[in-house]
Amino acid sequence: MNEMSVPPVPGIGLTAKYPEIGTGPCDTAIYHDPAVYEKEMEAIFKRSWYMIGRVEQIAKPGDFFTYEMPTFRHEVLVCRDRDGNVNAFHNVCTHRGNMVEHRPEGHSQGLFMCRFHGWAFDLKGNLARIRDEEGFFGVDKACNGLKRVPTGIWQGFIFVSPTDEPYQSLEDFLGDQGRDTAGYPWGSCTQSYQTSMEVGCNWKLVNDSPAEVYHIPVLHPVSAAPTMMASGNVMGRLLDTEIKGNHRTNSHYSVMGEPKPVQKLAYFHAAAAQNVAVEDKGYELPVGINPTRSPYWTVDLIMFFPTLAFTLSAGMYTAHQVWPLSANRSIYQQRVFVRPARTAAERFGQENTMVEFRDIVMEDFSTLERIQRALDTGQIKQFHYHDHELALRHQHKVVTDILAAYDTEMEAQS
Repeated sequence: MNEMSVPPVPGIGLTAKYPEIGTGPCDTAIYHDPAVYEKEMEAIFKRSWYMIGRVEQIAKPGDFFTYEMPTFRHEVLVCRDRDGNVNAFHNVCTHRGNMVEHRPEGHSQGLFMCRFHGWAFDLKGNLARIRDEEGFFGVDKACNGLKRVPTGIWQGFIFVSPTDEPYQSLEDFLGDQGRDTAGYPWGSCTQSYQTSMEVGCNWKLVNDSPAEVYHIPVLHPVSAAPTMMASGNVMGRLLDTEIKGNHRTNSHYSVMGEPKPVQKLAYFHAAAAQNVAVEDKGYELPVGINPTRSPYWTVDLIMFFPTLAFTLSAGMYTAHQVWPLSANRSIYQQRVFVRPARTAAERFGQENTMVEFRDIVMEDFSTLERIQRALDTGQIKQFHYHDHELALRHQHKVVTDILAAYDTEMEAQS
């Protein structure tokens, strides 16, 4: 609990730090126009990197997991080979296109065998065995291994590119945001819990949902407002928004109010994302996390445009991944990472936090499909953003700037 007697209330002026973003209404066409979505597929989604897991999932040679990338209709097979390398392949047999590995995760003794005709591939993706090989007409096994997927690792997270030749390196894609958040003990939170849901709305609406706290006193009067709106912050203002190229960070303000009895017990035994964060002894948060170094900081929402964000505090974090399906449909995946509980009390505290997260997300998403219907029917032509909805305005500018640059690129090639 923060013991400072008169906590300051965040003020107005976030948008003024970035005059290039503007303050006027924003056109809503990018939230529902199918032609815009088709252009986003080429100009944004195919040129990005996507986090699909962590190295701890494949700790030993032979360990593997599979991951579906719904936006691209790809399924990726990720494994660690005997040399310790992390490899990713399209989970597609080169014989006739069947899925090679059906299990979501596991351990291989060295071969992945297609259950259709028995072709087998080793941990490096090489075609190791063709059943009844003499019946084929000169199939070159060296040229028919599993198709590789470009792979990169940042802070233990495994990223892949949806195209054979990435538009830019993973390091360049992550930019200053990646450099400034490196060094957080990401790998210490080795226990994770994931939920997934399909939502009838545009991917940008899903991103927008947690990217502002202006709505918290109204939409979350019970689940979030008692902590985040305490000590006079009744309008729901952020500590700060920091923009770094296409990426951004929202730092959230909180002064711990009086928790409910169950919350008090849970918060005492485990890190809670809504609670005022207390940094672990033994390390200092990287410069990109709680960049203001405010004693009233509780979490950062760290956004890697276009579709990956982390809600990150001193003792746990949550990954938010959005997979666009169309102009008005998306899949949202939430994966909560915590440190392995040492006691039943800690496990209880973690479960309480995840339940609170679930409730907040469900409350958030209750609005999204209604908003999308209003957009699809043309009822709302413009959005008007509050000063503390800067992250939404920033996303709008990033998308429109990228699409304009893509139009110029295509015109130059024609």
